[in-house]
Amino acid sequence: MATPPSADRGNDPCLQIQVDLSAMLDGELDPASVRRVMVHSDVCAGCRSFLRGIRDQVRMHRSLAALGEGLEPVPAGGGSEEPAERAEQLRRKLTENRRKLSRILYELGRGFVLMGLSPDFSREVAKEPVPVPDMAQRGRNLLDEVSRSPEGGEHDWVLAKELLDGQLRTPDENLAKGQRLLSECLALDERKHEARIYLGLAHYVRGQRSLARKQFTLVLASTQDRQTRAYALLNLGNIHLDEGDNDGAVQLLLQLIESGVVEEQPRLSMSYFNLGLAYGMQGRFSECLHWFRRLHDEMPHKRAAVSRELERRRQFVHLVRNHPEARLVAESFPAWFAAVDC
Repeated sequence: MATPPSADRGNDPCLQIQVDLSAMLDGELDPASVRRVMVHSDVCAGCRSFLRGIRDQVRMHRSLAALGEGLEPVPAGGGSEEPAERAEQLRRKLTENRRKLSRILYELGRGFVLMGLSPDFSREVAKEPVPVPDMAQRGRNLLDEVSRSPEGGEHDWVLAKELLDGQLRTPDENLAKGQRLLSECLALDERKHEARIYLGLAHYVRGQRSLARKQFTLVLASTQDRQTRAYALLNLGNIHLDEGDNDGAVQLLLQLIESGVVEEQPRLSMSYFNLGLAYGMQGRFSECLHWFRRLHDEMPHKRAAVSRELERRRQFVHLVRNHPEARLVAESFPAWFAAVDC
């Protein structure tokens, strides 16, 4: 049984979650804090109700802000502040609160989307030590706990997988939960462009391509941040590839690569693969070979990911193996193509 050394193991097992939520509001958070809140609130009725209250507050703030925008100044009741000044202060306060609330919703929504997308992330969450809610603690076998714990009777923290009966929900359930949280985040702060990227990913994986396209397009129309735009371009390129629009994919991916962001953010290096794929499906095999070679030589850490991705691209692998002009591509990277069973 694992317990973080800094954890306050008081009588209230929900105390740490309150600490984590406070840190999230202040922007002082770490990935473990987010994982703890995700799991604990999933099984604890009290903390789940508390988070529901936060989300109700979100809706209230939205209504108040919308109402405030249309209010006429009210004469001051003897106060020294001008009505317009008081109204502006209220708007600033609401905006600050909305952004803090949106930060919590973003972090939780992002976490649930990652759980739906990544088995590795789900396994990481499963190993997270989490404070046990009272309802779960009362149902545990005390003698079994004492026998397993080197610390005797202290058993307020367990691994997440134990709280969730060894399962972390289905990927689609996690994606749906993340989708709801990110939508509420954006309703509070439409400038949270990172939330649109993860929301678009959730739509995309759930087969909602038109909704995914809308989110990625909004990112490109709303921000000049190069990395955020690069993720939107990469994901829009994936949609074009899936729809057979290889020309459209090439245009988007070239725009991404020409921005120079890939050198700054290696996670975007799969754009080389996608560009090689798009050129190959067009029958432009010399360009295909060029981008595959760059990926192979410049990003060796991505080679295993390429092999997995080619498993999904059976049509492309069949084309490369059998087209007379494409065989050089397969022969240049035998470890990638030989293992794929078409």
